Amino acid sequence: MSEVTIFGLGLMGSALARAYQRAGVSITVWNRTIKKAEALEAENVVVAPTISDAIVASPVLIICVDDPKSVLTLFGHSQVGRLLDGRTIIQLSTSLPKQVREDQKWLAARNADFLYGAIHCGPQYLGTKDGNILISGPSDSYRQVENLLGHQGGKIAHLGDDIAAVSVLDLAWLSIRFGEFLGMLHASNICQAEGIDLQKFISMFPDNERIQHHVGTIRDGTYDQRTATLSVWQASLELLKRQAMDVGIDAGFPNHIGTLFDKAIKAGYGEEHVMALFKVLKGDGGTTY
Repeated sequence: MSEVTIFGLGLMGSALARAYQRAGVSITVWNRTIKKAEALEAENVVVAPTISDAIVASPVLIICVDDPKSVLTLFGHSQVGRLLDGRTIIQLSTSLPKQVREDQKWLAARNADFLYGAIHCGPQYLGTKDGNILISGPSDSYRQVENLLGHQGGKIAHLGDDIAAVSVLDLAWLSIRFGEFLGMLHASNICQAEGIDLQKFISMFPDNERIQHHVGTIRDGTYDQRTATLSVWQASLELLKRQAMDVGIDAGFPNHIGTLFDKAIKAGYGEEHVMALFKVLKGDGGTTY
């Protein structure tokens, strides 16, 4: 039996698996595309052919897939759900607060513990002192997996018993990021329209890594170098819209940004860096938005 099973081997899921490999933790992995799982196969890694096999392989199950309803997507079938008894599920897929609360109730009815988390670092930092994961959920459940999660980095923080706390804060963090994107995009458009080299703008912020990276991407046109694609960011933006609808708050901010993302996706930039948005904002005399 392995110590943990990881469901999903995208950029983040693979990074989680590699961090456990380096730490010598025995793991089982499952992925819809088995080739990704086989690429990780090593002495302390077992590739599970089915979801059922992946569940029974470990007492702790970590989900990291691109699906806000992944708990029910993966475990909702009756023949699978009965296998969850006594296990701890850690959801690291971005989900809405409403969904997280529903998942907790559904899993509790199957005698499974549940924690919700958000990875707040690039995949390259997982397993290092800069690995940053926020976790919320019952303290007793967290204490049982605290050491296991500790292998993912030096910044693992438990934010209390409220299962949805991290989901709420993650959405708030995302809102700030989208605001930053718009600011950097418009700033770049101003400079380009007035004939000022972007490097001069970047030099105004010597200690701001985000501006250095994101505006530098526009300066260099290196839109193919990314960790999360424009499409991935758009999926997060859709969650902001849905959360606003769920609680009845104004959705003008995410709706407005959404029109820009829709434009970029239609233009074929979905698999590029999020700053590829710049290509749909500039135009003859400058594009207004």
